[in-house]
Amino acid sequence: SSGRVQGLLPTFRVRPRGRRARGHVLLPGAMEEQRAALRKLKISDLQQRLKDRGLVPFGPKQDLVERLLAEELKQAAPASAGDGDAIFGEIFGPGGGGKIDIDKKDKKDKKDGKDKKEKGEHKDKKEHKEQKAHKENKENKEHKEHKEKDKKEGKDKKEGKEHKEKDKTDKKHKDKKEKDKPAPAPPAPAPLPVQPAPLPVAPVKEKKDKKDKKDKKEKGKEKSGDKDKKEHQQATGPSPVSAPPAEKKEPAERHEDEMEDFWKAIAAGTTVEEDQPGTAANAAAEAEEEAERKRKMEEEAEAESRRQVEHAAAMADEARRREAELGPVDEAAAQAQMAAEAAQETDLHRQRQVVMSARDVDILQQENQRWLHRLEKLAPAASIIVQQRDSGDWEAIITGTEPGAARHAELCFRALFASLSSEVVEVRVPPVEDLARCVEVIDIPEAAEGCVLPHKLTESFGIIAAFVHDKERIRPRPSATAEQIELGRVLGLAVGQAVEIRYAEDWFHGKVIGFTTESTVLVEWLGGGEAEVSPVDVRASHAAAAKTNRMHGRLVLIGEQRPRIGAKFQAMAAVDRRVVGHFGEAHPPKPAGQLFGFDISVVALPSSDGGACARMRHKIVAASEAIVEVAGKYAFVAGEADERRRAKAFLSNLVPSAGPFGDAASIPDELSDCCSQVRVPLAAVAGVAGVSRANLSRIEDATSCLAFWLPSGTSAASGASADAPMQGTLILGSGDTCSAGDAVEASWRGDWHGAKVVGPGQDAGRICITWDFDGSQQDIVSDNVRLPGGQSNSSGSNKSTPGGPLKGARVLAVIGNEKNRRSCVLQIMASTESVCPGVWMASLEEAEMEARDGKPEDEVFCGVEAAKHEGTPAELEWLRSASVGQQALRSAARAAGCIIQIVGQAFFFAGFPAQRSRGREYVQWASKSRMQQGIAGLQGQGIARRGLSVVDADMRDDVSTMTVNDAHIAWLRLDKLAVIEKETETLLVFDDGGGSVLETGSRRLLICGEQDQLRQKARARVEAVCASAPPPQNTAQAAAPGVSLVGNAAAVKRPSSEDLAAGQDPKRSRPGIPKSDPRAVLKSIPWPDSINQWGMLQNKIWAGHPKLQRGWIRCWSRSQDSEYYLRLSDKLTTFNINEVLV
Repeated sequence: SSGRVQGLLPTFRVRPRGRRARGHVLLPGAMEEQRAALRKLKISDLQQRLKDRGLVPFGPKQDLVERLLAEELKQAAPASAGDGDAIFGEIFGPGGGGKIDIDKKDKKDKKDGKDKKEKGEHKDKKEHKEQKAHKENKENKEHKEHKEKDKKEGKDKKEGKEHKEKDKTDKKHKDKKEKDKPAPAPPAPAPLPVQPAPLPVAPVKEKKDKKDKKDKKEKGKEKSGDKDKKEHQQATGPSPVSAPPAEKKEPAERHEDEMEDFWKAIAAGTTVEEDQPGTAANAAAEAEEEAERKRKMEEEAEAESRRQVEHAAAMADEARRREAELGPVDEAAAQAQMAAEAAQETDLHRQRQVVMSARDVDILQQENQRWLHRLEKLAPAASIIVQQRDSGDWEAIITGTEPGAARHAELCFRALFASLSSEVVEVRVPPVEDLARCVEVIDIPEAAEGCVLPHKLTESFGIIAAFVHDKERIRPRPSATAEQIELGRVLGLAVGQAVEIRYAEDWFHGKVIGFTTESTVLVEWLGGGEAEVSPVDVRASHAAAAKTNRMHGRLVLIGEQRPRIGAKFQAMAAVDRRVVGHFGEAHPPKPAGQLFGFDISVVALPSSDGGACARMRHKIVAASEAIVEVAGKYAFVAGEADERRRAKAFLSNLVPSAGPFGDAASIPDELSDCCSQVRVPLAAVAGVAGVSRANLSRIEDATSCLAFWLPSGTSAASGASADAPMQGTLILGSGDTCSAGDAVEASWRGDWHGAKVVGPGQDAGRICITWDFDGSQQDIVSDNVRLPGGQSNSSGSNKSTPGGPLKGARVLAVIGNEKNRRSCVLQIMASTESVCPGVWMASLEEAEMEARDGKPEDEVFCGVEAAKHEGTPAELEWLRSASVGQQALRSAARAAGCIIQIVGQAFFFAGFPAQRSRGREYVQWASKSRMQQGIAGLQGQGIARRGLSVVDADMRDDVSTMTVNDAHIAWLRLDKLAVIEKETETLLVFDDGGGSVLETGSRRLLICGEQDQLRQKARARVEAVCASAPPPQNTAQAAAPGVSLVGNAAAVKRPSSEDLAAGQDPKRSRPGIPKSDPRAVLKSIPWPDSINQWGMLQNKIWAGHPKLQRGWIRCWSRSQDSEYYLRLSDKLTTFNINEVLV
């Protein structure tokens, strides 16, 4: 590969590994003119000139021109081996440059072109034969035409031939005279940079070619005339006097002679031109052109000189800039620069400016600017303004209202973007732990590279986590002599500069280590090795130095105390999984030593743990409400005193000793205040636990509790006392209940005798009684006590097993906070009731006591009350359905702030009294609005056969109202409402206006919930959904697509006696289709739970039945055990088929 430096620098032929290259010098002025003149010549003329100089003529035209110029240069000014020739002396000064060795190049060209010469000679012979044959054919054709013309012209032909012979003889004498004329001597070559003699121009060759064609044509005609003359002599006889014939030459030989004469004239410096008039005028014009040409050459030389000066100045400026980028001049300057940077970073009052990219701005604007809000939360004493500069770049202006606030905000700002981009923050002064500003620092060892991901900590814990590294030390620039610096400035480079070096066709990284006096560059490759290369093969490296984001070292955590400690523990545990014992044993977190308040504890796990604590960690965290992380053989615990106490009890005792199915020998005393016990019949133990404890584990996850099976025979305790299974209520062995003072019968030696109940016995499972026959007291086993006469006060379901279903029941201990325990116990009771119906329905008061840990209502914070369902089984089944019923219950529970659970045929509500009251109302509202039928019994009312109507909605502080167009109701589907309800913790139901006057085509939406802020958020979400709905064409078409269960129904019309007495049979069937039995079809398929499903099953359930009017469908009423008809447009229902038949 080769390159060219602008100006007068030489062109080098680059060779790998710094081998010195040779080339030729480009000369301004005369040489450029000579090159232009040679380029106008044909390739054959250039080849002939090379032949005349003893060189092999091969290669393209450009190479031929350059070789001729090199030969002219060699003859004009041969290079010396000492201080260099005059040309290089001008460029590099005395002693600069190197010898231009062109002889070796010519010799190599001759050697390499030997084969090409032989091929060229073979080609020339072939072309010569073809040219000869073509000329002969052309001459024969011309002779034939001339002969035919002579026959017509007669005598004129002979005169014309004699005239042509005379002209030919005169022309030959003239050519011979000009040929014998001595040629002028060529001008002596002038020393450089004097302009050499101009070369001949192309028009001379063109005139010669035209003259040759004219001579060939005349020679052809002459040959034809000679042939005619010979024929005439044969016909008339020989002439009396005949001269001996002249020696003739072949056309090819004549052509070679002419070419040889032409090249001799060119070598002698003469031109062959025809005589033309006005020779003196032409000479004047040529002189004027020569003067103009010299003037232009002088202007170009001056411009070239200016360009060289400007280029040299630019190269020097570039070199100085590169030198400045290499660093300070010495070590003292480097230290001063680092000190200035450190002082600027630690300035507590300085305003900060952080340059941002467009991606950073997009991050701040995403998700309602949540990252910007987090920055404002973590740096409350600072102001952050993001603005765009005139150049189009973005920057953040950070100011503080107190000393150090701007610096802390800048750290938060840079750490946030570094974390989200998986990069690191580089500072001159590293941050230190500052609990006042919520900053904590931990060191991650290099062996744990990559195991701690800051962006995951940032996302999971609501903090800002990032690695902060020290900036690289500023190093002074490499030392270089003044001579090296000046040589580098000429080339625009500097010693120590990072560059790219060309090798073959590729570029490789390296750096400059020096320069030579021959204007070559000494470089060092990026992997080792040095080379000397040409400047054209070196260019400045614009690629930024590769930055390695080391994910280890100083990890900075910024955030509130609780989430910050959680992130810290998680990072420590991740490191200990890679580097065993690094934090668990060598560098554990240090507690503050506070008995009360938030603190840290390190718990050593028992040897029997076997990884159980690590597997149950998330459940321990939920049940204890502490921050827990397991690191090898230790566990890190953080939280309040009670939270740490509960977590320690889980980690050191209960969880490691529990069996594979969650069996525990006992509950530690540290957990007794947060433990509830619920009895589970033996027949329901497997159903409550599920396969591999899956069902019980699901309940634990849903309620944030931990449940353990106590040993068989353990009696349920009421709170901290184990005196009786229930306070005030005793359970007999038959499953019946009794209280103190009740008359009973007790067994004594196989006979039953009268007695009175005193209370629970000293031991579990015993009752204290007073015998009627002697008045003595005795504790006897509860199995030996019964009601008088063997009667029972329990339902028949409790008699399903001897001694009742709770006889020998297992006790399940539930640990968690009070509200979560209530939810967990109620779900376990519901699972028990589904397996053993009637266990808790026999006495709702007993079930309430079981859920309240056997305590009365006024002794607990989270009370429990039950209400038995008095509606139809269909209504209860709808509420139990996973699709809409359970969703409605969950929405009502979230909106009311209480726990709602269906156990058997009853509803259980847990929470504060006001919350339980709202929960009862919300369940009724949701059922009426979404199922179109109310639930009876929740407030002692009967079944409501009309839609929801809340007359006091406008006066309640837990309900907001809004009017919705009927066209938009179809787009408020249950799936969209469920999302809004879950996000805002509200309940959304439609009513009939509650007596208020509504506009035609509109409905009232009730937004129910405890907090007004959440209700307003739900209102905005509903308005957004309505605004996105397309405008409908008419009301009927708009309501049909939704087929939603949302909305109220008109009064259901029952068939009257007059309707049934009508003459038309409403049960007529469609001809040709067998009439199906709807009852039988419904028993064979799952019961449809939505209007959409009823619509899709019309042809299957009522096959062959009469066709209904458009927009009506059939449904089946379980309570009436008959079909009814529903109009989709307004949800109007009727039992009279005559109103809907086609």
